Amino acid sequence: MILTTLLFIGGLFRFIMGLIWFILVVVALLDLFKRNLPTNTKLLWLIIILIAPVLGSIIYLLWGKNQRF
Repeated sequence: MILTTLLFIGGLFRFIMGLIWFILVVVALLDLFKRNLPTNTKLLWLIIILIAPVLGSIIYLLWGKNQRF
């Protein structure tokens, strides 16, 4: 009973974290493609977001989104 409950909570936690990860990456990519940036800047941010999805998305949304190039 306890093991089943722990497995359910673990699976639920992984699902929620995966959903947050997916939403974060999608929001960052949509914002990136929506903005009018030079192609090389968009490509650089795209590579950063795809190589390190969570950290790259957070960095883009906090720092890169507010930069004026």
